[in-house]
Amino acid sequence: MLKALSLTVAVGTALLMSGGPSHSQTSPELTKKVLQMERDREQEFENYFGEDLASVSKTADETAAELERLSAETGTRSALLYVIPRKSHLHLVLIPPSGTPIVKDFYEVTDPELFAVSRRFHKGILRMDTTQSQSAGQQLYDWIIKPYEQELADAEIDLLLFCLGDGVKDLALPALFNNGSYLIESYAMARIPAFNLIETTYKPFKSGQLLAMGASQFQDPSIPTLPGTAQEIAALSQSLGSAGQSTWGVTRLENRAFTQKRINQNLSKKPYTTLHVSTHAQFQPGQVEESYIQLWDQKLKLNALNAIDWDQSKADLIVLSACQTALGDTDAANGFAGLALKAGVPSAIGTLWSVNDQSTTELMTSFYGALPDSRTKAQALQTAQITAIRQPSSSTSSAAPYYWAGFSLISTPW
Repeated sequence: MLKALSLTVAVGTALLMSGGPSHSQTSPELTKKVLQMERDREQEFENYFGEDLASVSKTADETAAELERLSAETGTRSALLYVIPRKSHLHLVLIPPSGTPIVKDFYEVTDPELFAVSRRFHKGILRMDTTQSQSAGQQLYDWIIKPYEQELADAEIDLLLFCLGDGVKDLALPALFNNGSYLIESYAMARIPAFNLIETTYKPFKSGQLLAMGASQFQDPSIPTLPGTAQEIAALSQSLGSAGQSTWGVTRLENRAFTQKRINQNLSKKPYTTLHVSTHAQFQPGQVEESYIQLWDQKLKLNALNAIDWDQSKADLIVLSACQTALGDTDAANGFAGLALKAGVPSAIGTLWSVNDQSTTELMTSFYGALPDSRTKAQALQTAQITAIRQPSSSTSSAAPYYWAGFSLISTPW
């Protein structure tokens, strides 16, 4: 039996219908609290990266107006959900498009209890123990999503932006479970460091030039090989290069060519729509320099990520398809969630754990195939993950969350 929850605060509610925006205005007190919450999230990332990232200035009403504008431009209804553990209770804030914040505090969900269920959830996924992962996933759903089911339905939300506090930043959100279905089957989603830290200018994604790079072996023979990298890059090149009217141009940099110098040379030659990286990428405990992307001949530390001119290509998206995050560690979670910030691109896709080679190739191929016809990047990833659930590969048990739930869209979902 699931534990009953007590709602202690519910203020500023505005149930939205899609027919028009709310004319309510957030109270000064609640505006101040939401701004402080944004500043707290920003400060976490500034402390981790050791640099000034942005100035928090958007109020809750301005955020809601941005969400309404983006909903109209993309044809998909977006809402922002803060999930903040506060030791003695779980603090939730939902900002719907053109609505006022809906705040709910649950004092029966303490940090120790929340974190214990989160650990059980992840262990179940990694061990492919579906009973355990679905049981814990249901409990997490009941704590995080269920309190807003009616508001989300009334506002016709189909895309959720999650801003997560310490202790839950690395939750495998797509695999939250509710009565026989996964959360990703109901909502496209993205995890954001803070709303003030993401790009909110929308432009429809178009297929274009993709720089596919990575290594299956490395200059240092002690580094484990990644035999799936060659297969993944070859499959992307073949499938995207023959995609009919939405043909992609694919440039490949593999093994010895996968160096900082060669990457920068290619980025300076022509614009790329997407940068795809298949290699070891570790988000580790400790300082920012402990986390890195493994090139052919060196570890590119996260704090030196701008040694590669990612933004010179004007790419909209960087994908790290073989990265791994130290689950449960705050520093590792901050590095993962801040990936797009450091790379200087609007959006990133990373994985919370290293995933089976073949299922990764299939999911990435499905994602890129869906991208040109999707309204948002989040929807394209959702399509790929739902395909993995409902049409699993015959050669793997890819319907299990282990194979698809670790893939996360970071920062801008549009």
